[in-house]
Amino acid sequence: MRMVVTSNMPYDSGFMFMAGAKFFENEHFMLCKYDTERVPYIIYNEEGTIFSTKNQYFIRKQTMGDLMRHESYNEAGMQANEAKLDKAVKRKGSVNMISQGAMEKIRSEADGSNI
Repeated sequence: MRMVVTSNMPYDSGFMFMAGAKFFENEHFMLCKYDTERVPYIIYNEEGTIFSTKNQYFIRKQTMGDLMRHESYNEAGMQANEAKLDKAVKRKGSVNMISQGAMEKIRSEADGSNI
């Protein structure tokens, strides 16, 4: 859990990584608490501001999604989710390629205008 939480934190100067979360564990549960007293800008990263939405919802979407995925792997094993994971990775790769202009490049090459 510690690795998932810290790896999904936006990187600033390393202070959020080192002091941004407190971890508690006993025989019944594990708990992660974001330390907004020491690192108050975690709130602004999570909620976004009018100036930047770059790291918006990094806890709600990225961290919670990774924790749920990790838990499902522990329950059902990696083989049960392998097909879903492959589809998600391929879809994400396709979306990234399209957003970087791959479709425009293919169209221009087909038209012969990029020769």
